[in-house]
Amino acid sequence: MKRLFVSLLAAVSILTPSVARAENTAKDHHELWKELQNQGVTTIYNHKLHCPKDESVDGRYYIHSAMLIVCQDNMTSHLVEQPWTKNDFDTLRHEAHHVIQDCASGVIGDGMTRPIFLRDDWIKFISSSSIPEESLDTLYSMMLNDGLDPETIAEEMEAYVVAYDIPANDIRLKLIEFCS
Repeated sequence: MKRLFVSLLAAVSILTPSVARAENTAKDHHELWKELQNQGVTTIYNHKLHCPKDESVDGRYYIHSAMLIVCQDNMTSHLVEQPWTKNDFDTLRHEAHHVIQDCASGVIGDGMTRPIFLRDDWIKFISSSSIPEESLDTLYSMMLNDGLDPETIAEEMEAYVVAYDIPANDIRLKLIEFCS
């Protein structure tokens, strides 16, 4: 079944990246947020412990506690929801994919994650992204320079591509499939 997910997700990103990006409605993101909660993920926006004032963090998923944080671009005070920006939605999709990676490696919140794609499929998925190759190279180099291990880099690259190319509703459906 996971092999089928790999093929379908890769096909969607190869054949319809511009359509996929256009389908990301606010309603789809709201449903993704609610599904994360349904799966047992604690969802928080604009928390002062996780969202520094310097705006250096867009969001985070904590694999040991199944907690997802979104630090909104327009945050004015902590724990007060603001109108969601395109970047806020992108962050939600990115972090939601980390939840799927968590579920794919075992039980949600168990501290273990892994890329969804196997090596060859991962390479095809990343290379077929609508993210420009130079941007992917820069992202890879930044993470390597930050000292991230190859597995973490693979997970992050995969999450960036998913957030960029895959609609929120498709991520929600994969969340149900992998985490239920």
